[in-house]
Formats: sequence, C-alpha cells, structure tokens
Amino acid sequence: MLIRTALPLMIAMSGMAWGQTLPTLSLTPSSLSFTYVIGTTALPAAQTVTVKRSGSGAALDFTTTITPASPWLIVTPPTGKTGTAFNVRVNPTSLTAGTYLASIDVDATGSAGVVSATVVLIIKNPPPAMAATPASLAFAWQTDASASPAGQTITVSTDGEPLSFTVAATGGTWLACSPAVGVALAGSPVTIAVTVDTTGMLPGTNTGKITLTSTNASNKSITIGVSLTVNPGTAVLTSVWPNAAPLGSGDTTITIRGSHLFKASVVKANTTDLTATWISTGVVLAVVPKAMLNAQGTLNVTVLNSPQPASNQLPFTITAPGPQLQTIVNAASFAVSGSKPSLAPGEIISIFGSGLGPATAITATPANNAFPATLGTPAATVEFEVNNAWVAAPLIFIQANQINCQVPFTIPVGTDLNMRVSYNNITSSSFKYDGVAADPGLFTVDSSGRGQAAALNYASSTFSLNSANNAVAKGGLLILYLTGGGAINPLPNPEGALSGTSPIPVLVNTPSVTIGGEAASVVSATAVPGALGGLTQLNVTVPSSLKAAKDHAVVVAIAGRSTPATATVAVK
Repeated sequence: MLIRTALPLMIAMSGMAWGQTLPTLSLTPSSLSFTYVIGTTALPAAQTVTVKRSGSGAALDFTTTITPASPWLIVTPPTGKTGTAFNVRVNPTSLTAGTYLASIDVDATGSAGVVSATVVLIIKNPPPAMAATPASLAFAWQTDASASPAGQTITVSTDGEPLSFTVAATGGTWLACSPAVGVALAGSPVTIAVTVDTTGMLPGTNTGKITLTSTNASNKSITIGVSLTVNPGTAVLTSVWPNAAPLGSGDTTITIRGSHLFKASVVKANTTDLTATWISTGVVLAVVPKAMLNAQGTLNVTVLNSPQPASNQLPFTITAPGPQLQTIVNAASFAVSGSKPSLAPGEIISIFGSGLGPATAITATPANNAFPATLGTPAATVEFEVNNAWVAAPLIFIQANQINCQVPFTIPVGTDLNMRVSYNNITSSSFKYDGVAADPGLFTVDSSGRGQAAALNYASSTFSLNSANNAVAKGGLLILYLTGGGAINPLPNPEGALSGTSPIPVLVNTPSVTIGGEAASVVSATAVPGALGGLTQLNVTVPSSLKAAKDHAVVVAIAGRSTPATATVAVK
C-alpha cells in the first residue's frame, strides 16, 4: 500500500510524464571574437548571443557562468528566459598583447544540460612607427675628382613591433641603394647603403629620393630627399685647331679640345671673352674675332670654370700673311703618325693649316686625263723636295684651312724631308716629314677613318655596298679601298695621271689583310682605273672560319706598317 501511495506523488513532483524528452538549449552565435589594439580609446563593440530552447513549450529560465573567471569579460544580463539574448562585452584595459580565451556556459532549469559559447579576445600592440635617419642626404662632387663621392647610409628603425619595408631610389640612374628590402626589429635597426655614380655627369644640382614603404607601419612610408651637386673641375686644354691665322683674317672659329669643358665655361683669348659653342665635355668651339687678328703675335687661349682657376694656356698665333702648315694626315684614316708625319709615295693626304687657299673650297677637275699641279686664282701649289728640286703634287681640292693632294710617287724614303705650300704668290716655310715605303689607311663610309669601311661585296657578278644590313658571306669576295700603299707599277706619267686599264698598275709592296683578327687571302692589289694612282683597290677573300658580326675590324699591313684597327666590315 505504501508503494501504491508513493508512485503518484513522484510523478506529480516531476511535472512530466514518463518517456517525455527534456528540451535542449542552443546559442547563436556559439563563438565570438573581439580584437583590440592597445592604446585605442574605443572599446570593441558589444555582441549579442541568443538563447533558444528546442521544441515548444514555456520559456525556460537560464543563467550564465563565465569559465574560467575572466574579469575582462562582461555578460549582461547574466540571467534571462529562452528566446531572448544577452550582451557580451570586453574591457581589455591593462591587459597585455596576446590571445585570451573564455567560455560562457548557459544552463536552464528543465533543460537537457549546459551549452557554451566560446569567446576569443585578441589584443595587439599598436602598429609600429617606422623611423629613418637622416631625413635627407647631400652629395657633392667635382668633375676632376678621381672617384665618385663616398657612399652614405640611412638607418631604418621601429619603435615597437618588427616591421618589414622595401626601398626604392628614383630621380635618375645616378642614385642607387642597397638592400632593396629589410626587416627592422626593436633595438636592431637596418642600415641602407646609398651610393651615387657620377659617370658622365655635368655641373649642376641633381635631385632624387629614396622611398621606404612598410605595409605594417603606422606611417606606411618615408621619403628621404637626395641631392647631388656637381661642381666643375679645372679645365685642361690639349689642343687648339687651327692654332694660327694669317694677319688680317676674318672671324676665325677654333676647336678647343681637352677635358672639363662645359656650357658655362668661359673661353678667353688673353683677357677677352670669346663667343663659345659647347659641343661636349671634350670639345668647345670659339670664335676669335677679326679685331684680334690685325696684329702679328700670340694670343693665349684659356678656359675658365668659375670658381676654379683658369686652365693651362695654349697659343694661337697671328702669323704673317701666307700659308701656315700645321699637320698632314692620311686622307683615308686621318691617323696622326706622331710629331712628324710619315708619308708614302702616291699617298693621298690632307694638309691642315691656315692661309692655304681661298675661303670657299675649289675642287680640281682632271684635264688631259690628269689632276692639275696648280689650282685656283690666285693659285695654290703643293711641292715636295726631290733630289734638290721641287716637284709639284697633283691637287684634289684647296681651301683656306685644308688641301687634299697626292704625294708625288718620286719622293724618297728618308727622314726630315721637306715640302711646302704656296698660295697667292706667298710660299710657306718648309715643313718636315719622313718618307716611308707605305703608310696605309682604309677609306670609310663617313670619311672619318672609323666605323664601316667603304667596301663592296662581290657575288654572282654583282657589286653591293657592305653594311650591317648587307654583310658579306664567309668565304666571299670583299673589295676594300685604301691609300698610302706606296709605289705602283707602272708609275703614272705624268704625276697625277689617272690610272688606265692596259695595264692596270699593280701595288709593288705585297699587302696582308686580317678581318676580325683572322688572315684573309689577298686576291689582287691594284690601282683603280680612272682614279689617281694613289687609290688602291684590294680584292680579298673573307675567312670561312669567321663568326658572323656587324663590326669585324679590318687591318691592312704593307711594308711593315698597318692601318689603324678602326675600320670595320660586316660578315654573315
């Protein structure tokens, strides 16, 4: 009987029928994350968590518990009914950087058990500030200095967390820095080396900048200004061309060669400033006015780069009226053989000086199948002393500062031989030269003696101009033109006579030829029909072993003397 009495009471106390399932709780969301940067004024925004029960039925009363105890975590209200939400806040004040974890446990009377929401609080240090010293860099250099200015450094540091950064230099190729990337740690700054390359730089102020960029720094980037001040060095003069002018000449343009010549350079003749035209750091043109050429004497030419002292002096002589010779060169190579020219029989030469002829050039026209020995009115002549007699040279053209002519084939081989120029019935002083068996020079396309040779390709009975776009084949036939090869057989008669075809004059001295340093076979070496005997045509076979190139140097050697290695041909 007691058992029968107790069972209904127990059922009544449970409030549920046997076999009924308890409701479960759920939290939305079930995880929360907060982030806080130390020093930030505003706290992270509150988040909400909704508590729900499963199934239908009356709302259940729930309570919250924070595990483990975390004073930085705030839950409001701490209790409530299912179907409602509670707020979650954090107060990270005084916490150090790091990750903090906690759990909000929710339980309700009559539920199946406790459910939890995880909370993650991430506290970060504030982004580091990037610093760089110095704030700017200044370099100075003088053009006559032996080396570029010494490099300088930039120090990059962080005031807290490590920071990575990149480095970039802009403003000109003269500015460089290394390394291009870096990581600065607290107490361990990074040093950036900054260098400048002054090659080819002219006087003036150049500006550039170095930019440091960091994605995790609070200031993101820093710009450091860099200046390079280039000051002129003292000008150094090596030559003045021409270095003389006859008394009473008009305005005369001279070419001044040297180093440390700039746009702001002041050219002086004695104390008078000359009108100058800057060409390059090695060449300046200047005009000596006719007012300074009305009395014989010497003008001292200098160049001043303020604030440096004046350059060395070079003389410019105002001579008595009449021809004045300065130098003689091979008309093909323009090579200067030394303090005294070396000339070969029949060589076509260029004579430079002043008072050599009229201001306007006169070109000779062959008459009776020969170039003349005198040219112009008043007449100009070039003579060489042969066996105590003066022999006139065939003239090609004359002008006040230049004469082109052919050396007589009859000149001897020897030293300190004499030649002279006459113009307007005034004869120059004797000019010394050495007679040599050969003084070869190759003609080039631009008549400078340098670069692409004036050469023809010959293939399939066709001639074509050799060039980078029309190279000669390996093993093919190449035709070169030179002067200064020396004696020919038969000799022209008279001097200056044009070469004929029956027979074609042959070079007496045997030439050898290299192309790209490899020996080429010489097929023939003859005069050119219809031209002065001093012009030689070389037919050569290109070495089959050569590599293709657009600028193989060609060198011709005759009687122990060689052409400069400045003329080139293209080989395919």
